[in-house]
Amino acid sequence: MGSDERKPLLSINDDNSQDVTPKESFSDKFKGFIKKSMTKETVSILIYVVLYIVSGVINGVLLKKLMIKFVNYGFFLSQLTNYGYLPIFLGAMWYKMYCTNDVPKETRDFPQYKFVIMGLLDAVNGFFVVIGGISTSGSLQQLLNQAIIPFTMIASFIFLKERYSLIQLGGATVILSGVVIALIPSLVGGSSGGNILFYNFFYLISVIPGALSNVYKDIAFKSIDMDVWYLQFWDCLYQSLFGSILFPINNWLPPPATIKFTAILPAMKDGALCLGGKNSILPIYNGTSSVLAFGSCGINDNYVCDDCHNTWVIVLIYMTINIAYNIFILLVLKHAGATVYSIANTVILPLTNIFFSIKFIMGAATSPFSGLSVAGLLVILFGLGGYRVGSMTKKPPPETPKDSEETIGGSNKNNLAVSGEITPIQPKNQIYLRNQFFGRLGIDVPESRYRVANINNN
Repeated sequence: MGSDERKPLLSINDDNSQDVTPKESFSDKFKGFIKKSMTKETVSILIYVVLYIVSGVINGVLLKKLMIKFVNYGFFLSQLTNYGYLPIFLGAMWYKMYCTNDVPKETRDFPQYKFVIMGLLDAVNGFFVVIGGISTSGSLQQLLNQAIIPFTMIASFIFLKERYSLIQLGGATVILSGVVIALIPSLVGGSSGGNILFYNFFYLISVIPGALSNVYKDIAFKSIDMDVWYLQFWDCLYQSLFGSILFPINNWLPPPATIKFTAILPAMKDGALCLGGKNSILPIYNGTSSVLAFGSCGINDNYVCDDCHNTWVIVLIYMTINIAYNIFILLVLKHAGATVYSIANTVILPLTNIFFSIKFIMGAATSPFSGLSVAGLLVILFGLGGYRVGSMTKKPPPETPKDSEETIGGSNKNNLAVSGEITPIQPKNQIYLRNQFFGRLGIDVPESRYRVANINNN
């Protein structure tokens, strides 16, 4: 018997044996996919998105806390949120104009009347938001904000001849249904969180000038690559000037926003004192007892006492977070695009509502979840999802020569994954970013234009 006959049948040294490679498990495949996906660009996008969501939630909570602090000085707060940013935008614009080449002559020669119209629309929008928001709970504010989508669609249909798919129309209808459901507690008089029905609708009306502003921005700036800081300064300037002359409206508003013509200057003075932390409207007690006297503040929700402690700290934190929030808007739009931005906005909505329901954060202004508020939130989220799906599946119009000239990049670059490889997300071009910035609330205005504008990336 030869040596070959004595070799074990399953010997690993058998020349006829075959190497059997273990089958790759699902976990190994998943780890490999993650490793390929986690490029430097992708990690940066994830960081931008997370920071955008976090800053968006904090921004919404701080704005409501400011409204609580200035409950008796809503007009002063509207002026503060306008004029407070002027020095920042002025400094940024000056640097851009005199230390960089980002503001060419074409931009400087842009007609001022267009900034005036935009500032007027934004001033009216901001006035309704602040005055109405003081007597609208934070959670309800977040739900009412979503009405900007169907109202912008209507404005785009009328002025821009934009057409929408059935899925988008269905999503917008569902969003409006969710808004109505969210308003039911106020309509039947069982609302909580400081809601007053008149001011709930006052806040809701703000979406009309907001939608018109979105559409006008698309009309006015579609032919020029406008520098963001240059735009922000002039918009803020005219918004502040128009906002200053809206005070007569307060003369006819019900409490707590009532300001008679003769009381506007004292109210502004008391608002400034509140900013510094000093209370002007204090409770009045009967003698030495702890019983509030007739006519004292704190007896009902329409006439509350001042609580201005550390107001200036909240203002500084809010302005800082708000600037960071707007920067992350640009970063997400530039590096991730409309789809990721829309998803992030959808995530912000329920997260913010959760924070508004935490008493440790909101104190007396806590908005506890009710059956109708949860139902309204779920319906709106469902409508937002339908609208986003319709936006992504809608076919853009055929590319025209004009579109080709406007598109930056020169050649058509295919960003689709090939053979299972993960292609890094490309930064968006300037025209796409500009159009998306004007739709910073997540509105596609008009969607077909910016989608075509981004066919070719940088």
